[in-house]
Amino acid sequence: MSSGLEIHPVKDVRRQRIAISGIFLMIGIMLGSWFARVPQLRIELGLNFAELGMVLLSQTVGVLLAMQLAGHLSNHLDSRAVIRVTSLVLPWFLPLMAAMPGAVTAGLGMLTWGVIAGLLDVSMNAQGVEVERRARRPVLNSLHAVWGIGALLGSGGTVLAVRADVSLSTHFWVVSVVLVVIALFSGRWLLTESRTASSSTAAKPPKVGFFSGWTRAVIILGGLGAAVALCEGAVSSWGGVFLSEQRGAAANIASLGYFAFIVAQTGTRLIGDRLHRRFGAVALVRWSMAMTAAGVLLAVMVQSVWFGLAGLAMAGVGLAVAIPIISSAVGHGTKSNTSLAIARYSTLHNAGVLAGPAIFGWLAQTFGISTALTLLLVPLGVIGLFASATSPASTASGASAPEPGPEPVVPRAA
Repeated sequence: MSSGLEIHPVKDVRRQRIAISGIFLMIGIMLGSWFARVPQLRIELGLNFAELGMVLLSQTVGVLLAMQLAGHLSNHLDSRAVIRVTSLVLPWFLPLMAAMPGAVTAGLGMLTWGVIAGLLDVSMNAQGVEVERRARRPVLNSLHAVWGIGALLGSGGTVLAVRADVSLSTHFWVVSVVLVVIALFSGRWLLTESRTASSSTAAKPPKVGFFSGWTRAVIILGGLGAAVALCEGAVSSWGGVFLSEQRGAAANIASLGYFAFIVAQTGTRLIGDRLHRRFGAVALVRWSMAMTAAGVLLAVMVQSVWFGLAGLAMAGVGLAVAIPIISSAVGHGTKSNTSLAIARYSTLHNAGVLAGPAIFGWLAQTFGISTALTLLLVPLGVIGLFASATSPASTASGASAPEPGPEPVVPRAA
């Protein structure tokens, strides 16, 4: 071991994992609280459906802009610094949005929210990859599971707030204070990223241009991420509509479609890292796509509401581990700037998030919702075919190795 290596204690790695878990939990709570309040927000701001759609779209545009900005910032700021700032600023957009006077200001507010949220998203995933490097085991699935738990807590808290007749503004102020407290505690334990570049390169990092970071691997993995996002958006957004329109489910039963999907997805992510270590990234992604395809076929081919719910839950299980594994492969596959690689990948992934529900809506309108669901077998097959691109997620984190005992002390580049 060279003298340029610093021994990094296991205690610090565990603290870092707890810290970044807190950030994922914070974002989940925030989004769960927000989406559950959107119907009331529309009424209080006086927005029609078209205006609400444009306001929500503004956030996605802001996220896409942030992906480009994050690439440039990554050359000058460590992900820890970005998280510490953005995690303290972002929660205050909840009460801010509740006070917006109209569609234009609300749109600008959501655009800014999207930019800050996008910067935080890139940095928190970069921190997750850093934890995997130091712990030498996969952790991103558990981090995304924490996000799902946070979303359930946020939406559940909103239900209680509505039943208690708490005003929108008061509810959002309380949530914001809680989130800032979580961010303050989490930010203390975050660690700086390890750099694989040489010290001379680190002293004067190369300039980041528009085409920087667009490696072949990032493009392939970004395409896979976009395909997963398309399938996930289709199943989660349209599952309830399918149960209502095609299976004649009552409104209260149809609403269980998303619930079954998200609970199954979150539960699977809780054990996803274990599965990753056991089977490796490539095999797990392929089996996951097969599980998703089986769930879709079960929902479409069996004329039963309950089998439809079971199929949506199976799809949630199948789609659970794909995005964490792909994100891990992006981070571990890069030879220099993790945040830049994740920012480029996230551009394509978020394009899939944005386009997925719209593309599926067009397919459903043209061919019918059952046929549209069946057509998801095409992107699922493509993901399985190119799953070998995710192999860096296993090789860098030791996922294919036997289950380790106590975690060793991990060296870190100075």
